[in-house]
Amino acid sequence: MNGHSSYFYLTGAVRRAHRGSVDTVEPPVRHTVPAVLKAAGMLALIAREGSDTTIRGLAASLGIPRTSCYRILRSLMACDWVRPLEGGRHEVSLGLLPLVEPLRSVEGLVAAARRELEALAARTGLTAKLSVRRGDHAVTVARQESPQAAHIAVRIGAAFHLALGSSGSALLSALGRDEIADVIARAPAVCWEHQRPGDVWQRIRQVRAKGYSWDFGGYRTNCHAVSAPVVDGAGIVCGAATLVGFPQEITRQNLPDLARELMRELGVLRRRLKFNPAAESAPAAGARKGKRSKR
Repeated sequence: MNGHSSYFYLTGAVRRAHRGSVDTVEPPVRHTVPAVLKAAGMLALIAREGSDTTIRGLAASLGIPRTSCYRILRSLMACDWVRPLEGGRHEVSLGLLPLVEPLRSVEGLVAAARRELEALAARTGLTAKLSVRRGDHAVTVARQESPQAAHIAVRIGAAFHLALGSSGSALLSALGRDEIADVIARAPAVCWEHQRPGDVWQRIRQVRAKGYSWDFGGYRTNCHAVSAPVVDGAGIVCGAATLVGFPQEITRQNLPDLARELMRELGVLRRRLKFNPAAESAPAAGARKGKRSKR
């Protein structure tokens, strides 16, 4: 992955979900600035392979007047985020490199985990994803979609509060009791629409007792998931791997088999990380494994 494409890879602007899939991202953030959203949308289109990046094409895709499209483009060019090409086309510019530099920290982990995500999706028929912690949120940084035509889609760059779902609990499991309690206390009201704080603690206990946790509709009623911490060669939790599917695809009956597949692949990944320190670049989710407080 080159530097100026990292932003669009991590924010999910490169690829759309397959038809028939269900997006698991949160609703759009309120109190936004339309002009900024249009500029961000334009950057995403310009970065997407195969897009018509002429003023005519961009204006049509965004549903805005050509004059507005021209002004947004000129603004992006003034920031050196976009540069013109022959034939009236445009591409993202190397001026974006300073902005995406902080995202390099997860690139090694994403590259290292790609093989395991592909194997999990192929063997289970489910979507497999990799998440890392950023503050109070779990952020999806890689995914391998299910080979099935109808499946749960996961947008790269989607951020979910750590109190939601099994991936958040896998990341929280590395933290001490007081820090977990603080994260839960800061959780917005949307986190408690289908669950209670006790359910979050229960999932954390699952991780610590079994090595994995599961969520059967606590976030979205039509989405089930099973997750496990990604542990590097030094024993530090650096991410969470998750299998996501419809309720009929992840059940209490097949949960042990799915968890076994997940844990097997993460064992392979940990051995690779142990002998490839350069891939251990994602910030740890918390304390070293085995040195956490238990509730």
